[in-house]
Amino acid sequence: MISLIAAVAENGAIGKGNQLLWHIKEDLAYFKQVTMGHPVIMGRKTFDSIGRALPGRRNIVVSHSKLSLPTPPAFKKDGTPSNTTIEQAEDLSSLLQELKRKRTEFFVIGGATLYSAAMPFAKRVYITKIFAEAEGADAFFPKMNEAEWKEVSSSKVLTDKENNIKIQFVVYERKS
Repeated sequence: MISLIAAVAENGAIGKGNQLLWHIKEDLAYFKQVTMGHPVIMGRKTFDSIGRALPGRRNIVVSHSKLSLPTPPAFKKDGTPSNTTIEQAEDLSSLLQELKRKRTEFFVIGGATLYSAAMPFAKRVYITKIFAEAEGADAFFPKMNEAEWKEVSSSKVLTDKENNIKIQFVVYERKS
């Protein structure tokens, strides 16, 4: 199953200068909790902005250009085996066609181009709603057609004291 996960401002913004708009501890913890143990799919720029493979996940970087990807350590610091892998896919469409039949939940984690291309394949979307406008943003989450999606869960609205903004975790599923 293909899922998308993103933190989205009120104006649809998700990034600026190849970086997240805000570093919100609750959102980063939620992202880790939801994606841990699941494969994550990202574009090259997203991978570059993260700077490493996300631990505990199969990392798939989509790029038409041949990449020199680092090899994650085979073992964690405590000596236990690492289940972190990293690989490249050159064609997102073929990758998504292959993965949509799998029982495992695969998460598209950015950037904007990948979100747009993956939206037609997605069965679930995890949105951290950021109740703020993002000035000067240059990356945006694709519009979701409300007729195609239903909200299946939402958290209470939380306040991120560090950034002085409100957030809410909302999950949508594609209507059958």
